Amino acid sequence: MNIHTGEEIPCSDVGFPKGDSPEEFVANMLAFLETAAAKIANPPPWPDFSPDVLRDIASIQEAVLIEKEVSKGEAGNPTVVARAGLLRQDVWNRWRAGAGLAPGGEPLSDVLGKLAEVADRQLAILERTSVVPTGRSVTSQDLRSAKPPRQSPEQPPANVPPTIETSSAPKFSELEDEYFELRRAGGASESAISTGRMRAATFKALVGDRPIDCYLPIDLQNFVNELQYVPLELSREGENTEELRQMGIHAAIAKNKAESCYEPLALKTIQDGYVQTVRAIINNAVGLHRLRNPFEGYRVRWPDNAKPSVKREALDYEKVDKVFRLGVDSGYLDDAMLGPLCLLSSRRIGILPFIRGSDFDRKHGVDIVRVNGIVYDKEKGMYKRVGYKTEGSLRFFVLHDFLRRIGFVDWATEQGDKFIFRLLASTSDPGDVASKRVNRLLKKAGAIGMNIEVAHSLRHGAKDMFIEEDLDDEATRLQMGHEANDVHGNYGQQSALRRKQCQELAHFELPKGIDWSIFEGLDFEAMASKPRKIGRPKLRG
Repeated sequence: MNIHTGEEIPCSDVGFPKGDSPEEFVANMLAFLETAAAKIANPPPWPDFSPDVLRDIASIQEAVLIEKEVSKGEAGNPTVVARAGLLRQDVWNRWRAGAGLAPGGEPLSDVLGKLAEVADRQLAILERTSVVPTGRSVTSQDLRSAKPPRQSPEQPPANVPPTIETSSAPKFSELEDEYFELRRAGGASESAISTGRMRAATFKALVGDRPIDCYLPIDLQNFVNELQYVPLELSREGENTEELRQMGIHAAIAKNKAESCYEPLALKTIQDGYVQTVRAIINNAVGLHRLRNPFEGYRVRWPDNAKPSVKREALDYEKVDKVFRLGVDSGYLDDAMLGPLCLLSSRRIGILPFIRGSDFDRKHGVDIVRVNGIVYDKEKGMYKRVGYKTEGSLRFFVLHDFLRRIGFVDWATEQGDKFIFRLLASTSDPGDVASKRVNRLLKKAGAIGMNIEVAHSLRHGAKDMFIEEDLDDEATRLQMGHEANDVHGNYGQQSALRRKQCQELAHFELPKGIDWSIFEGLDFEAMASKPRKIGRPKLRG
């Protein structure tokens, strides 16, 4: 109504006057939106609820959130859905504790009914105090969005950034749980998840576990600045690992800053490991929940003093010979055959435990192995994803004729659909365990370790061996599971080893610095069936 004339003014569908011209319509719309924005930014103050009422409301909020996720089924938050029973019990126990009652009490099946009774009482209070607009009943959405009263009756300006106390955004730890649950559902190995969790824990320890909207770009920079002093042995077994873990990360960093007494993390580990993990967790949350990325657009300044990444070195044949002897002497098939199989085939250690007898074949007159991306574990009745790095890793590779001469190929082929390395296949992460087994042998053989002489060094040694045997570059790349350099030359055909290349890879001269005779006459079946001893051997008194 026009206050000057008393006439009704036509309104738009959303409640503001249309006006007599386009200009007036736009002006009225802008005024309407500004008024609405002000109401949203500065809602009416909460009534002066008692602590008991606020405790009840908080319990209702948590219960509603849990049931909302459970009702979504598979689309719900996997962490909440999987642990709904524990979360419900926790809400109930905390409510009882606030009311002065002992934990437990009534069966869990009665919990929601009790909370519903509490909700009915508080809904009446909410309606009487006009927290909810009149003419509409309270819903679970109202309960979820409700905020506790602030200390001051005056609301802060809308542009005041949230704090840990006032923010309603999820904390980093919540986003971390969600991210790693999704990774686990996507087939990530337990070792990869464990490593990621460790790096996320480092971020929380050095920066803090805050709501996502309470981080600033400087927090990521400070995280990097501290990481350059984190001792490597905190995350990797070494002489000082136990001492450092008892000391704690903050004390370890402080000591390393002052004394430079521990080897720090490499720059590449900081960049591609720790920082990348934090960014992945944040980016996942932004994509799923449309949250603001606090680090978006910020370019990290990498410390000048950070340790440069080390380059892995191929093992010399004398050291390889020691490793092979230790493996054969152990009596276990994986210890004895992973090393020579990796060196002669040049394939990654992590992919070899997934080889089955049915993966062996003959092509171009030589023995080959084809590894599928997903293999069926006949013993467990389930499929396993092979830890391959690129699609090129799934191309067939050639086995040296030496492996047939010692009887290994014939024995392996007889295994059919069963895994060759049975002990490794029975573990939760065969590739990771295989790498650790070989690294133990390397350490016993005197390898330097520390990411320089490690299991992967056998693959580097294989490449050097191929070069010494004058194998052409394309054959080397394809055998190792890399892509061929010449795209044009491979156009119209698959990038696969040709007959001449297969013959060369199967019959090149074996390095003379290694005693290959130790593999002759081995009982592969007995070695594959030998149970693994657990624990350290007892000392005889």
